[in-house]
Parts: sequence; structure tokens; C-alpha cells
Amino acid sequence: MTMGNKVIVDAVFSDMGLDSFLDDLKRNQGEKVSNEIRALVSNSIEMTGISVNRLDRMIGRKEFRKEYGLGSGAARSVYRTVERVGEHSDEIVQFLGRRLKQSYGIGMDTVFLDWTSMYFEAPQNDFIKVGYSRDHRPDRPQVTAGLAMDRDSGMPIGLTVNPGNMMDVTHFEDSFEQIRPLLRKDSMIVFDNGAYSRDNAAILDKAGLGFVTRQQINTSDDTFVQVHRNDWIPIDDQVSYLFREGNLKRRRYMFKNEKLKADIMYRYRCKAEHDYDEMEEMKAALNTGKKPRKKHRNSNCFVDTKLSYQFPLIGRTREEAIDEAVRRMVTGREGLFVLITNRPLTAEETLRYYRDRNAVETAFRDLKHGIDWRPARCTKEESIRGRILISFLALFCMSMIRFLYPQFGS
Repeated sequence: MTMGNKVIVDAVFSDMGLDSFLDDLKRNQGEKVSNEIRALVSNSIEMTGISVNRLDRMIGRKEFRKEYGLGSGAARSVYRTVERVGEHSDEIVQFLGRRLKQSYGIGMDTVFLDWTSMYFEAPQNDFIKVGYSRDHRPDRPQVTAGLAMDRDSGMPIGLTVNPGNMMDVTHFEDSFEQIRPLLRKDSMIVFDNGAYSRDNAAILDKAGLGFVTRQQINTSDDTFVQVHRNDWIPIDDQVSYLFREGNLKRRRYMFKNEKLKADIMYRYRCKAEHDYDEMEEMKAALNTGKKPRKKHRNSNCFVDTKLSYQFPLIGRTREEAIDEAVRRMVTGREGLFVLITNRPLTAEETLRYYRDRNAVETAFRDLKHGIDWRPARCTKEESIRGRILISFLALFCMSMIRFLYPQFGS
């Protein structure tokens, strides 16, 4: 048990009035919801690199229960408590947002929105579904989670959890509606291109809110860049831009980042080198009468696959072949990206808003750290929401300390 974590969580819960709010979620019998949640949140905070994955293991310890004022029945009731707070997840998150606004004057002038996925070692059901996996596990069912964060304070102010097959563009409205009561009339929303659509942009326009987002490059952009290839306006040594008015008089900036381009070209070359060496390995195996490796064959026991290989590189050195492969990979869009806004922002301001969105990516890493998604008992929608909320509250507590005491921000 790390006492520093407990002190932080106790202080934040007390100051935010979260203890009373949680205890009102159930009758007075049995364990206090606030005590159990404080215990779970305290041990979800990553401060020393040690994380506790199974909630019931720690609550089963007598010393632990005594420190948090829990009875012997806590180990049996903890799953029901997690389920209960999951049922009221939206209410809890909205309560915290209101308290931040009222008690700390956090203005929500600029809010970042982003979405991620969390997979499970469990069968699919109506909520845990296979979908686009950010964890590179398309074979596993998952849920999607949306996080909203205030830019100036760094405080998380929104959390939504939806089925694993929901795309960001659909999840957007749920995340936006949750934080909408907290926003000013002229607040700015910053999000990535996965959630952009005309309908979502129209929602923000109708609400009178500004937005900055990234858009996919299209063929008209390719033509525009070709026509204006000598008109790039520099921002610094690495970044330059072109301005193009978009639909509905939105400002559409195309940026060229030389460092990003160099990184992409480097990845192209690494792939070409890997593929060349693999080709040489395959050719050597075939020349000696060996079978190709299994990865190049069909492993289905009912299918006999006949493969043939052609090696068209004749009279070229390794470097010449790799250079040619890299040239074939080049699309002309390397290092280019488009940002769009419905506010009269300069290119520098638009880019700064979007770059600051990296804070949400960092928060997601904190949110997902130390959570064990494999316990089979955590498959109900309410329990899943509760588990993710525990991690959100841990992130909230640490963000509150960084906000109040910037010297501890690192």
C-alpha cells in the first residue's frame, strides 16, 4: 500500500465532494461506496511503477481493509460496487466537471476529444465487440472509450464508453453531448480526423462552437499543391503551409513538415531493406530445394496451395533495388497534412491547437495503464464502465495535483 496515493485520493475526493456523491448511490447498509472506490482508485494510480491488476486481491487483505474503513464483506461486494458506479458513470463524470467549473473556475475554453479501444480476453457479447483495434489486436473483442480534456488545466472532464465496433465518427456525438453543458458559447473543440464528418461539423456550427480538426488529403489537394508548389509560406525551418478556403468559408490549411517527411521516407527505406533481405532468403531456400517458410504458404490442412515465385531483379545491386522500391512507395503526400477550422485562426494558431492535442494521447496511456481486462467476471456493460471509471478517477486525482501544484507536473 502506497500511503502517498491514499493521501492524494482522500484529499481530492473530500475537496470535490465526491465522497458524499458516491455514498448517495446506495442505501446506508453495507460498505460505503466512497470507501471502496477510494481504495480502488488509490491503488490504480501509477506512481512507483507498481500496479495492482486484480481489485479483489488487495481488498482481501485485512490491513488494507482496516486502513480504508472496510469490513470483511468488502472483498465480496467490490464487484457490485464497481458495477454500481458503472451504472452512474455519466452522472459521476458530469458531477466532477461541474465542480471543476464552479469551484476552480476552469473555463473549458478549449477542449480536446479523442477515442481509443481496450480489448478483452473474453468472448464477444452485446457490448464487447470486435472492431478497429488501436491495440493491434483485431482478433479480440473490445470496447471504445472517449476522453475529453481541458487544455489550459490539463484536467479530464469527460469519459464515454461504447461498444467495440463503434467508429469515432459515431462516438463523437456521445462524447460531445456529455461535455456540452460545461462549455462556453465560444469554446473550441479539437479532435482528430477519425471523428470528422459534415454532420459532426454541423453540430458544432449549430452550437456556435469553434473547432480544429485534421482532414484526409484528397485529389483536389494534390492538384492544389502542384499548382502552388512554389508558394509555400514558412512557419519555421521545418514547417510551411498553404491556405485554401474550404466549404462554408472554413479556413483550410495544408502543412508541409520536412521532419515528418524524412521520418516517413526512413520507414519506407526500412521496409524496402527488410523486404529485400526476405526476398534473398526465400530465393536461397528455393535454390537449395527447400520449401518456403510457413508464412508464405497456406496452413489450411484441407487446402494444397501451389506457389510460384518470380524474382525480377536482374543486374541490380541491393542499393539500386532498394532505391527503386522506395521510389515506388512515394505518393507525393509524404509530410503533408491538412487542418481545418471554422474560426479566423492563423496557420500558426491552428497548428498550435492541434499539436497541443497530444496531451490527450498521454492521458490515454495513463488511463489504460495497469488495468487488467482479462477477468471473466468483468463482462457486463455496467462492470466494464465501472472498471474504466476507476482508472479515470485515478487520472483525475493525479491531474488535479498537477493542476494545483505545477511544480509536480513532471
